[in-house]
Order: sequence, then structure tokens, then C-alpha cells
Amino acid sequence: MAGEPPNLEDLVKQTQEVQRRLVLAQADLAETEVTGTAGGGLVTVTMTGSGEVTRVAFDQAVFDEGDAESLGALTLAVISQATDAIKSLTTEKMAAVSAGFQAALGTRAGSQGSPPAGALSWRAGPA
Repeated sequence: MAGEPPNLEDLVKQTQEVQRRLVLAQADLAETEVTGTAGGGLVTVTMTGSGEVTRVAFDQAVFDEGDAESLGALTLAVISQATDAIKSLTTEKMAAVSAGFQAALGTRAGSQGSPPAGALSWRAGPA
């Protein structure tokens, strides 16, 4: 009947479904890559959804200028912002996973994250 609380068997089934979706979301995140750039493309960093930096590339112009301090600052900024992008994607995926379970319990799902703001351009997609 409508309005009745879910029984224990239904809750167990829903919990198992949430666990299955969590495993799938984690696998999807592990295969996701985020590529960020800073300094108008002078520094590019690629990072996996698990936070592993898989590629760092520098435009030749960075070396022609010979400014090691600026190169370090740009690299640090793009890694930091790529990390923020991964955190945002993780928040979105986990919110989607937990939404079904929270709805079954009659609670609201958390807000979903959004891509980080700033000087970073980034894209996310399968690795």
C-alpha cells in the first residue's frame, strides 16, 4: 500500500542495488580522464579519475622565456585545478548513486557539484 514504510527485504534489495551502482560509478571514475591547461595552453596536465597524473606537457614557449618560477606556478595551478575537477566529478557520480537509496528512505539527495571555476580549461571523458 502507498504510504507504508518499505519492508526489510526491500531495503536489502535497494542497498544491494546501491552497492552495485557504487562499484560501477567507481569503475567509471577510474577510467575517466581530466585534461587541464593553464597559461593559454603553455602547461597541460592529464589526470585520471583516481587522481593519478598521467601526462604533463609544456609548450616550447615556456622554455624560450626561461622563467622557471612562472612555469612552476602554472604547473601547480593546473594540477590543483584538475584535482578540483576530479573531486567535482566524484561528487556528481556519488550523488547520483546515493539519490535512489535516499529517495527510498524518504530523504533528499545532496547537491551535485559543478566544474571548478578559474583559469583552467578542462574536459572529462573516458580514458
